[in-house]
Amino acid sequence: MSKAIDIFIVQMTSCPQVDVNLAWVEQQLALAASCGAELVVLPEMFAQFGVADPRPLAAQERTFNGPVGSVIRTLAQQYGLWIVAGTVPVLTDADRRPRARCHVVNAQGEVVSHYDKIHLFDAVVGDQQGVYKESDSYSPGSEVVTVDSPWGILGLTVCYDLRFPELFRQLNDAGAELVLVPSAFTYKTGQAHWDILCRARAIENGYFIAAVNQCGQHDERRRTWGHSLLVDPWGETQDLGAEPSSRLLTVDFDRVAAVRQQLPVNRHRRLG
Repeated sequence: MSKAIDIFIVQMTSCPQVDVNLAWVEQQLALAASCGAELVVLPEMFAQFGVADPRPLAAQERTFNGPVGSVIRTLAQQYGLWIVAGTVPVLTDADRRPRARCHVVNAQGEVVSHYDKIHLFDAVVGDQQGVYKESDSYSPGSEVVTVDSPWGILGLTVCYDLRFPELFRQLNDAGAELVLVPSAFTYKTGQAHWDILCRARAIENGYFIAAVNQCGQHDERRRTWGHSLLVDPWGETQDLGAEPSSRLLTVDFDRVAAVRQQLPVNRHRRLG
């Protein structure tokens, strides 16, 4: 098993139009393939952002083979890339409201795993949007998910999950060496907390965090922070800035073992 992976993180300003967003994603995937990337990570709500009702799209993506899933799966196979497909709303038989689902697609275009966002963003932020009530539109997931990839064990989380360290500790216990965080962090909360939370989750667990965010002004009320990050186990960061952009970054899993030897916090835990 390889001990390093070249990942390509895609920061974008998504809009309500699926075709517009997917056209931009395809450009980025072509660029990723030309750069030699192996894994691409897209942000939360990459395919559709800012719609009042996610259910029409969610009804078509039950098996991730609708207008979004079919495109992502085809592109993964075309370019020979693994893709962590941010989140897409998916209706299940168990819930009246969709789940915000992160799909992992391999280079053959197969869905190898998925994670349903556990923590829903219900908060009074005080920005132009004011109140966020994600639970009005979505149902929460309940399962902690890791993926046994060709490079190592990947952990899956989404956005608001960053504020709940117990989830990241469980991913640590499950063997994760790289945790992926597709996000749509608001500008106000991102400015205050994004960097701190991403670095804390990486440092306290001794693994990599790849936190891939939406950015910019989506409409008259919704603005996101950007500044997608790769954080290493020591807390050192690489930052994409505030504008739509993408970058090839290397995750060296030997760094996880080295930092955990220096600071063996997993061995020193006393409270579970």
